[in-house]
Formats: sequence, C-alpha cells, structure tokens
Amino acid sequence: MFNHQPDGIWGTGAYHDTKEAAMAEGKSYYLPEDYKTLYVGQVEPYGPTITVDAERVLEDIGESVYDECGESAEGYLSYVKPEHEQILSDRLTKAVSEWMQEFGYTPDFFKIVNTEPFKNK
Repeated sequence: MFNHQPDGIWGTGAYHDTKEAAMAEGKSYYLPEDYKTLYVGQVEPYGPTITVDAERVLEDIGESVYDECGESAEGYLSYVKPEHEQILSDRLTKAVSEWMQEFGYTPDFFKIVNTEPFKNK
C-alpha cells in the first residue's frame, strides 16, 4: 500500500501485489506539489491471535464474589495452581476466538511493515 505519511492510518488506495504497483498508484493519487515524498509498505494482516489472561478473569471473579459475600470470600481463587490457570486460559482463549469468528468480531485492520519513502514525481 501507499500513503502520504510513514505512520498513522493507512487505507488510501487498494492492496497491490508489488511495491511498484503501489508506488504507481500513489503517484497517480497524490499530486507532487502536495506531497513530494510518499511511502510504501507491506500489509501485515492482524490475525485474531488473542489470548485471554486467566489470572485477570480469576481476579475479577474473586472481586465479584467478595463484593457479594464480604470477608468470608477474601482470597477466593487466589491460590489456583499455575497448570490449572493455564488450562483455563487456553479454554477461554479458544472460546473467545470461536465467538469472534461466529459473530464477525475478528479484526479487520492490519499493520504496515517495511515502510520505505519514495519520490512523488
């Protein structure tokens, strides 16, 4: 893709198979008197590589139970074995990923990498 700045949000123009094609579209899109230098970069899709932190979930549950039951619930879920916490994290991550897929909440944005300037002539 091309852009008039090296960072920020990219989204002007189309995806191209080659750097040269992106540069050509950039030169036809922006006038040289407006931008003497343009930028080209590779689109790197952001896949749903999310992870759910079970420790945070357990803390949230513990706080909710404490709020409801008071001091008798202090420390609830504070001593979960690390291997059990990892199992919970894996299961929650899988469930959230499937939910994102099912209802269309997967990311539709991307990162731009290997950005290079080029002259707009």
